[in-house]
Amino acid sequence: MSWQAVVLILGAFVVAGVLSYRQHLAYQRAVNQLADEENRSGVLLVSGRAKGRLRGAVVLLVIDRSRGEILRARVMEGASVFATFTERPPLVGPVDGAEARAGSTASAKAERDAIVLAGRLNAGGLRAAGVASP
Repeated sequence: MSWQAVVLILGAFVVAGVLSYRQHLAYQRAVNQLADEENRSGVLLVSGRAKGRLRGAVVLLVIDRSRGEILRARVMEGASVFATFTERPPLVGPVDGAEARAGSTASAKAERDAIVLAGRLNAGGLRAAGVASP
């Protein structure tokens, strides 16, 4: 292998690392912004993710602990590091049936992951919505 090929491969790794770090910063910024906006008693901010062969999804849910309802939802979905978080108003509502409102398989898996985490953090589950932790 020539030195030009080695430089090209190393350059590709550096570019991929920079873009991945940029996506991580976008995730961190979205979590912090949502936490600042929804900082009040009785709500829980949880995150879930789903990895696919080509596409993945990350979901941020703000859940009312006592009523078992999703108050806000943001989703980052796609196949590239250029995906951004967008609000998903159809996901707002009861936790029961939220997966059916997800819109895609990856979003539904990520949402299920977030709801299971919320059940664990809510001391035994989201009883009002009938979702129990595994």
